[in-house]
Amino acid sequence: MARAGGPISERRIAAVRASEARLTRRVNEMIFDDVDVLVTPGTATGPPRVGQYQRRGALYTANVATRRSPFVAIFNATGQPAAVVPWGLDNDGLPVSVQLVGRPFDEATLLALAAQIAAARPWADCLPSILEHRN
Repeated sequence: MARAGGPISERRIAAVRASEARLTRRVNEMIFDDVDVLVTPGTATGPPRVGQYQRRGALYTANVATRRSPFVAIFNATGQPAAVVPWGLDNDGLPVSVQLVGRPFDEATLLALAAQIAAARPWADCLPSILEHRN
């Protein structure tokens, strides 16, 4: 990854960093002027197949893994507080989650909502079906 980023100039990095505040402002205006919390899926797809990333290299792995959770990157870039919370099991008995995204510096709202979800949808005793069949 470091080698791939090596050719990026200091000037380009400075330009990207300079645009972060504008991006954050735009996201806040588009979303958080109207709502307190945004809810997205925790991931867009199920888990990868065993061995899917084997001998593929860092760039391939990062690209494929990023597509599994496309709802995360924008909020990493803007620094919004966010939390991924267990939601239950899907039809195949695999764990699923939701991502809660809040207004800047409003972690308290996210923590309160996450606690409410955990109380309403307890997951600690849920076992994926593959584990239920173990002896």
